[in-house]
Amino acid sequence: MHEKRAAGEDNSEALAPVQEQSDGVPVDDRFLLQSLMDHIPDSIYFKDEKGRFIRINRAKADRSGLASTDDAVGKSDFDFFAPEHARKAWADEMEIMQTREPLVESEEHLIWSSGLERWVSTTKLPLQRQDGKVVGTFGISRDITKLKQTERALGAAKEVAETANRAKSEFVANMSHEIRTPMNGVIGMAELLLDTELSSVQREYTQAVLESGEALLGLLNDILDFSKIEAGKIELDPAAFDIRDSIGTMMKSLAARAHHKGLELAYHFDPMIPEIVVGDAGRLRQILINLVGNAIKFTEQGEVVVAVNVDPQTADTQNDQNISLKFAVTDTGIGVPQDKLDTIFAEFEQADKSTTRKYGGTGLGLAIASRFVELMGGRLAVQSEFGRGTTFSFVVQLPIGVRETSNKSQLNPESLHGLRVLVVDDNQTNRRILQETLQNWGIQPQAVSNAKDAFEQVKLAVEQGTPFQLVISDVNMPEIDGFGFVESLRHDSQVAETTVMLLTSGMRSGDLPRCEELNVATHLMKPVKQSELLRAISHAVGLDAHDADAPQSDSLDAASLESCSGYPNTATASPSLGSLRVLLVEDSLVNQMVAKGLMSKWGHTVSVAKNGIEAVQKSEADAFDLILMDVEMPEMDGLDATRAIRKREQNATPPQHVPIIAMTAHAMKGDEGRCREAGMDAYVAKPIRQQALLDAMTTVVAASSNRSR
Repeated sequence: MHEKRAAGEDNSEALAPVQEQSDGVPVDDRFLLQSLMDHIPDSIYFKDEKGRFIRINRAKADRSGLASTDDAVGKSDFDFFAPEHARKAWADEMEIMQTREPLVESEEHLIWSSGLERWVSTTKLPLQRQDGKVVGTFGISRDITKLKQTERALGAAKEVAETANRAKSEFVANMSHEIRTPMNGVIGMAELLLDTELSSVQREYTQAVLESGEALLGLLNDILDFSKIEAGKIELDPAAFDIRDSIGTMMKSLAARAHHKGLELAYHFDPMIPEIVVGDAGRLRQILINLVGNAIKFTEQGEVVVAVNVDPQTADTQNDQNISLKFAVTDTGIGVPQDKLDTIFAEFEQADKSTTRKYGGTGLGLAIASRFVELMGGRLAVQSEFGRGTTFSFVVQLPIGVRETSNKSQLNPESLHGLRVLVVDDNQTNRRILQETLQNWGIQPQAVSNAKDAFEQVKLAVEQGTPFQLVISDVNMPEIDGFGFVESLRHDSQVAETTVMLLTSGMRSGDLPRCEELNVATHLMKPVKQSELLRAISHAVGLDAHDADAPQSDSLDAASLESCSGYPNTATASPSLGSLRVLLVEDSLVNQMVAKGLMSKWGHTVSVAKNGIEAVQKSEADAFDLILMDVEMPEMDGLDATRAIRKREQNATPPQHVPIIAMTAHAMKGDEGRCREAGMDAYVAKPIRQQALLDAMTTVVAASSNRSR
């Protein structure tokens, strides 16, 4: 015992006791130190300048397999641990004594000679005498083995979760492809069938097939969006856009669904909102489509109105760079019970969960809208009174953008200043929106709610010598509809020449001939975008001076009559395309029929390749103006086929470039990028929308023509 003590006797001054007294309790450094050493569960140790133990505590002795703490005196880490750890500990201690810098919370993996294995967090400091001389080190090691085991378990669980997430993502991508491929056949063939001569019953049945296909596609898109949100793979893509035109187009896409139920669908913009803002227009439209679609579904009568205003709570803090906009979607539907208001934004939640519920759906629409709003920095809120209607609202801040310069002439509302216009509509919301819009353009509107009052106002204005230069009338009104009103004007010689524009909530096949018969200047579908209303008014009163490149009026024509289904218009081929030689690369027979039907309808000739190998061979043997390329195919997929075609074209003299459009059921994030990286010029996701395909064809063919010049 005394020999072991002798090894550390040079350091005795560092541990010299100091005697004091406090309230009868002995305050002795050795007493306090011994109490700490005997009871703390962490390992405490003191070493001399050669790394030999001077003193250790009970916990350290137990872990080292020693019967007494004195058994460690004079020994070093080499007596207890593997050489690798002992050498590192000795090196750390030499550096601490030299630099006098402590080693704080260093994690160490210890394996004792007894086989005990532990992870510890170690802190070591220089041991100094009272004169400041460093005579060794001392430290404390805290057992963190359970923490490390937990970390390992979490790491393993994370790896399992990531593997499962990858599997889920792959499953969702495969599911998307497998569902979209037959969906393309269902929707595409139904649209082609509607272009043929059908009986009324056949047309009704075909329309039902198309609507069912669209409903399934909406369900698929909801599931995919939710999966991407859950995986954290949704990102915003901000860009400058015309907010009025963008939301107006979105509203028109929902018009037929509302009009089919006899609902008024309207939207209103605060005139203080700038024309161009910067944001993710696609996600904003998706939010509103979910909210408006939900409102239409749960509203049996009345109206659905979208209002966009400068947020009143931040109006005083607006600047030239940003603007806070409040979006509100209000309906006159069934409302939401108060006990359901806190849960409707949760995934798969519905107010009515019973198997006999009247309204279907996945319960994902509001959850998706809420997540997108949060991504934009806002929060989706709801106010509702059961049985009387609901308002969903959110506020987002958007940078103010600048319209890019364009060669297209822009209509100037200043040319309409002072124009006297009579607005006729039985819906108060529509009257208010129309009046405010016209007033903002400097027009002098007057509004009435029915055809009888309108006829009297037109007559009175003529008698007073201040006739209305234009009458804008709704078609669907009680008692006397818009056509009946115009007919009464035409039969009165005093007002027979009155210029009339009709707005309708639902087009019928006989509307066009009747408009021509009654000399109606323009006939527009509600809700009317401000841009098309301005063009239509200018055209009706003979003030439109736009050139051939400017947007044309959305007056009633054959194409717009086709839009009464509520789905995208049947696309009419652009004359600038001419007759193209098209190579269709598609392994699905049904999808071949859809694409061949479209190309034939648009006047193009088609050659078919069933896989990538045939595509490469046929594109080399014959000259084509365009290639429509599927991606997922046997033997060689569309990406490899495109790479092979591009490589051959680059080696040709002179170099060639046939436009290739990806026409694929791969519609997950990143799929378009992979198609373009392979050398494709454009990307159209299945199910193929006719207008989207035609737009892509027009763009790539025009680019190819410019490239060859």
